[in-house]
Amino acid sequence: MNTIPNEYLIKLIEAGIQAPSGDNWQPWKFKLLANGFELWLDPENMGEFFDVNLVATEISCGALIENVVTLATALGLATHISYFNNQADKEEGSNKFAKLTFTPSGSQSDVEATRQAIFNRRSNRNLYQFTKKIPTTVITELTNLVTSNDHYKFYNYQTPQSKSAIIDNMLATDAIRFANEHVHNDFHKALRFGKTAEQTRNGLAAATLGIESFMFPVLKLLKPWKITRFFNHFGLHHIMTFRATWLPMKSSSHIVGIVHQGPVNYVEAGRIMQRFWLQVNKLGLSLQLSSSLPLFLARYHLAQGEGFTSAQLKSLAAVENDFAKITPGFNKETDQLIMLFRLGYTKHPAPTPYRREVESFLI
Repeated sequence: MNTIPNEYLIKLIEAGIQAPSGDNWQPWKFKLLANGFELWLDPENMGEFFDVNLVATEISCGALIENVVTLATALGLATHISYFNNQADKEEGSNKFAKLTFTPSGSQSDVEATRQAIFNRRSNRNLYQFTKKIPTTVITELTNLVTSNDHYKFYNYQTPQSKSAIIDNMLATDAIRFANEHVHNDFHKALRFGKTAEQTRNGLAAATLGIESFMFPVLKLLKPWKITRFFNHFGLHHIMTFRATWLPMKSSSHIVGIVHQGPVNYVEAGRIMQRFWLQVNKLGLSLQLSSSLPLFLARYHLAQGEGFTSAQLKSLAAVENDFAKITPGFNKETDQLIMLFRLGYTKHPAPTPYRREVESFLI
């Protein structure tokens, strides 16, 4: 007997798919059950260069689950989660990921406020207000949220010296990114302009990139890798990192990072990341995540750097060494960088990212 109406389950799934995913591919499917649903992976929308060993997909699934649990709690529901970790569990399909069921647990809290927090969460790539600083009490609150789990550390690169060092580190990382053919092709495969973004409702809508509209024709021109590679010989990748990385990072009030000590469960990391992100937005801050370094390091260690050139591998090793130097207590042999973020205030709200209709995710 169903004690949880299907309309509640659909609302929970709708909240779940507001989670971030690599290049906004939304790599999920759902199978409705009595009092819950199964979360399946969608192979057609995952497995890109940044998704080595499905690290990015697992982080996105964790963020999705955090959204679901957050709304379920507001609806007065307890969430019970089990993961399909062995072959017996996967007999019906190797893409089954988790099962979430719900039971009534108490009275509802402010459901609408919770929904607003989930649906208004977004990455704001606009320039921030450099002179408007984040109060220390806010940073302390965010630090305590992350470090409430003993295995997570929160790094705040706020002094002029540490901020300059982490920006240099991110510039070096993105120089690798803009010079890598696999990353280039994945980006342009996901890039959507104008009405195409609205029609497909997935991928990276150009309007959400936080760049000037006159850059759109340039991006279209650079789609063939041969053209980009040619201009990289004349420093194009450094110009791109200046606009995409240096300028936004310099405009931010704080640059922060979340690190896990020891072997990490990336689903749990995704939940922590999303919890942090939702709280950031609730506090009236803007946030942009920087995934290049953490996901490059994942590929560097989990896939022995497959897909990088020898020169890029050498650069990446230097980047990791420099990151360890500017991040006290970070052990590059055992610790995992989950994500870097820039935080600040902006007068310009981020465009709403597109999501496919819920029905398109149902099995």
